Amino acid sequence: MVEEPADPTKSTHDNRESDEQAQQGLVFLQLGFRRRERLNSRAEALEVTDGSSLAGDRAAATYNPIPDQIRSALAAALDHLHGLQVSVESSGGAILAMSSFTLIRSAFESAGTGLWILQPESRDERLLRSMRLTRDNRRQLRTVMTELGKSDPRFEHVEGRLQEQLKARPGISDESLTGVDTVTTRLASVADMFSRLVYPPLVLWRMASGIAHANQSMMVAVLERQQVGPADSGSADYSVTSSYVTIAMFYDAALTMIEALLDLYDTRNRAPGHP
Repeated sequence: MVEEPADPTKSTHDNRESDEQAQQGLVFLQLGFRRRERLNSRAEALEVTDGSSLAGDRAAATYNPIPDQIRSALAAALDHLHGLQVSVESSGGAILAMSSFTLIRSAFESAGTGLWILQPESRDERLLRSMRLTRDNRRQLRTVMTELGKSDPRFEHVEGRLQEQLKARPGISDESLTGVDTVTTRLASVADMFSRLVYPPLVLWRMASGIAHANQSMMVAVLERQQVGPADSGSADYSVTSSYVTIAMFYDAALTMIEALLDLYDTRNRAPGHP
């Protein structure tokens, strides 16, 4: 139950989808599940082609190389979307209003990060992004271990390996491994790839994040709502849930980002002279 200032010109605020719209949304969502399965098959079959740009990326930085990071990002994104699929299919078509957005939000983050790594034409820039992310991931683990009263002696080892790789690239040898781009920066940087989405990736992520974090304003703005009580003192009570159409739209956007990441992987994975 959330509270929103009441509109004095209206006696109710009810934007719930009709049964017909819900059925159409469920069908669209089920089509998305089949699309996810096809994309998952593509992701599981990924390899690195000799002579390709990806092979060069891997040879230039063998510690947590870029192809491994991309496959990990794809696995995380597809697994979170699979979680929503299992939820819907095992319940006979029911949707979870809040946690659905948490799962999709994670897919936006993972796919967006993969795209951000592969996006630059410059190998040096791809490597710098990759190594900064690797260091930051280990830094986060070190923080957790410190909070548990433990040490992380391998942090220095990881940082040393990354520094060796960095120094081997004259174009970026003076760069710092700290200062990795934030999730919001990553998603904003890939927006030009998705002009056909209803909303840019960063906007979709912000909306899904708001719902995941119980942001009442975002919930009222994005979710279905139905006024369930009279407007008192300028405010009204609402019951909020989610629509099939809305979740299907967010799910489809996440799939589009994953497909774009697979396509970009394929582009970087082509050997010279091959289409």
